[in-house]
Formats: sequence, C-alpha cells, structure tokens
Amino acid sequence: MGKIQENYKKARKYLHKTQNKIAELAGISSGVVTGLESGSVKNPNYQYTKYLVKQGVNPFYLLNLSDKINGEKLEDFVPKAEHEKLKAEFEDLLHEHKTLQNVLKILQIEVDEDGNVKKKI
Repeated sequence: MGKIQENYKKARKYLHKTQNKIAELAGISSGVVTGLESGSVKNPNYQYTKYLVKQGVNPFYLLNLSDKINGEKLEDFVPKAEHEKLKAEFEDLLHEHKTLQNVLKILQIEVDEDGNVKKKI
C-alpha cells in the first residue's frame, strides 16, 4: 500500500467511519474504499476525496505533504497578494493529483501551505 492510500485509510478512521459507512456517506461503493485502502486502486475516487475534504480532512495530508490530518478553517487573515501566491504554489503541487485538484476547485476551496483551508467568497 502506498503512503497516499494509507493516508486515506487513516482519514477514514480519523472520522470514526467504517469502510461501508464512509462509502454510503460519500455515495460510492464499499469496493472503491476497499480498493483504495488495499492499494489495488491507485487513483483516489473523486466522491471519496470530496467527502473527506468536506469533513475537514487536510488535503495536504491526503497528498502526503503534511502530517496534520485536520485542516484549520480560515476566514480572511491571509493577505490577498500572499493568497494568490499560495494558491499558485498549491496548484503546482497538485499538477499530478487531478482528483484532489478537481474536488477543491468544485468546492471552491483554497489551501495554504500549512494545509489550512478557506472557502472562496
């Protein structure tokens, strides 16, 4: 099992959910969760990723770029100029992780380098 797959499993356990329950809540089959956690599925499922991020799991943790599993929600204390720089850096990091990038874009979530998330206004 790869580190990213392991992080998805830890994120599920962090939310105190069984594979079946998280599959139900995320609107996917339990086979998708099992496949990802066992390593037989390499690319994380969109719905599963979306559910974890909406529950407050740090997207950087899912990508194995942070040890911090939970993301702290921010409001408006990141200066606009710095915010744009961080957004660009984060998008560069996600270049090869299209699933998570798409989830964050659809949810209109921006993430800083510490894994703190902010909903776009």
